[in-house]
Amino acid sequence: MSRTSDAVAARSENFIRFEVRDGIRRVTCAVLDDALEAAAGLATPSTVTLRRRSFDRFRTLIDAAAQMKLKTRPTGSAELLVLTRMDLRGVPPQNGVPSFGTAQRGMSQPVAETPKV
Repeated sequence: MSRTSDAVAARSENFIRFEVRDGIRRVTCAVLDDALEAAAGLATPSTVTLRRRSFDRFRTLIDAAAQMKLKTRPTGSAELLVLTRMDLRGVPPQNGVPSFGTAQRGMSQPVAETPKV
């Protein structure tokens, strides 16, 4: 799986483009704006900047969703792979991946007190 830094969002498009690797092949993908808004729990309509931050923050989740969707496509398919909010929701929980629908960074866990003896 390749993480390219050249994800581009055109002002007239309602998605952000990115690429992933499928073996030796690069596959062009796009994640819809509403999927990014849902993943981060953003109010709609959101700004381009907020969606871009959501894309960067949820990149691991987005890459995992793209790999899952690639497995369902016919081999050698050259059309754009588009990810929706349902594709992002379908990714099983993984360590280090922010929870779907949360805008908070690094949710802290309460520290358990040790009983004093």
